[in-house]
Amino acid sequence: MLGLIARRAGHTEPALELFRKAVAVAPRYAEAWVNLGRLLVETGNADDGKQAFQKALDARPGYLPAELGQAQALKASGDFAAARSLLESAADNHPEVSTPCFDLGNLLQEQGQFQASIDAYTECLVRHPGQNPVLSNRAAAMLKAGQPQSALADAEAYLATGARSANVTAYRVLALQLLGRADEAKAWANPETMVYPHTPIAPASFAKALEADIRAHPTLTEQWDPSRRAARGGKVTAELMSHPTPAIESFIRLIRTAVDGLITQLPSETGHPIFDAKPDGYNLTVWANILAPGGHQASHIHNLGWLSGVYYPDLPPEIDENGHQGWIAFGEPGYGLPMPDGFQPMFRKPEAGMMFLFPSYMWHHTVPLETGAERVSVAFDIVPI
Repeated sequence: MLGLIARRAGHTEPALELFRKAVAVAPRYAEAWVNLGRLLVETGNADDGKQAFQKALDARPGYLPAELGQAQALKASGDFAAARSLLESAADNHPEVSTPCFDLGNLLQEQGQFQASIDAYTECLVRHPGQNPVLSNRAAAMLKAGQPQSALADAEAYLATGARSANVTAYRVLALQLLGRADEAKAWANPETMVYPHTPIAPASFAKALEADIRAHPTLTEQWDPSRRAARGGKVTAELMSHPTPAIESFIRLIRTAVDGLITQLPSETGHPIFDAKPDGYNLTVWANILAPGGHQASHIHNLGWLSGVYYPDLPPEIDENGHQGWIAFGEPGYGLPMPDGFQPMFRKPEAGMMFLFPSYMWHHTVPLETGAERVSVAFDIVPI
């Protein structure tokens, strides 16, 4: 239990030590072996994780959490065939549970086997109907499989529950685009009218102070996971407010001023994912990116936000000299999803001291700036409470 508390509090090494003490005291404690295995896989030790899950299965054959963990460890080590075989076996041996089918669907989708993944998700819903995470992932697989009408049905079934999801909203918009229903898609995601530029009023010294604090931030790292980060080339921070400075705190106030002002200006429209969801209160999540020359942000959305934004403290002069290089573009789908025929993203030129606000579900990416200096940007999400 102390190990679980340490893990949830982010204290990885103490958690590993506590889990190891638990299995040393009780070598057939399957739950402790599973917790140890999960944390080992999360920290990049897939081989040690596999050994831990095997210890759990030796102690309790057929223990589903250990089977699912072992499949994740196999996947993390690149043995996709073995992971698939184990998940298929777990699905057969535990017909009352949908989780093995869900994990199998995710694995197959990542491997590009879209129809097989759809079949696995469908089995999940047969076992336990109405699971929103399954509807979301099946919608994505259907879009990739060229089935936009079915993807639209899954997205609308999800949203009909009242749950909010940037992913699912983006899937609905894309399905409408692929079906040729452009006006309906634009009603929810129109880069021409739903990207809101803003230039905060700040002292001349503010941008330099903020950039200096970003470059000195203790969480700044080049060791980021490209499967979880949109950045391609450069450095990123974790939450900026984990180590606040006067400049960072001033920036938070600038964001709140901009967002609060926009909320008062947005129209009201029943059922709209932005205009009908204006929050009475919200939290902020804020992080920074330092892109190296040639680096860029791959097309992505912000899964947890209602509104998102990006701020540019300063920009290298080359951004003015190379067409769209270094610009931000909106609307082009990412994550391996298909591009609608004839679609063109909308490019917006950033300027020093400028902020863009936009729906969190709106796809966006940056065009690589091949030459020049590093480029610093600060991204943030508005998360309703």
